[in-house]
Amino acid sequence: MNPIGDIKRFLLRALFRLNGVPWPDPLLDDTVRQGVLPRPLQSDINQAKRELESAGYTQGSRDELDELLTWTLTDKGRHKAKQLG
Repeated sequence: MNPIGDIKRFLLRALFRLNGVPWPDPLLDDTVRQGVLPRPLQSDINQAKRELESAGYTQGSRDELDELLTWTLTDKGRHKAKQLG
């Protein structure tokens, strides 16, 4: 069992269900911790987010006003999330 792979699949499905609404980074971390068993390490969550972003599945954006980091799926990420169901 690959915890990073499980986290990445969970993240894609979770972001897909938001229908394009940017999701704050701290809430996304909490969602993963509650939804993936066994409970993942923060370092694994961070690695999964980095790998998804570098592969072009997700996009992180920091708001200039409050400097909050939010995440959304790219077109490639939406396509993959649909495949995962």
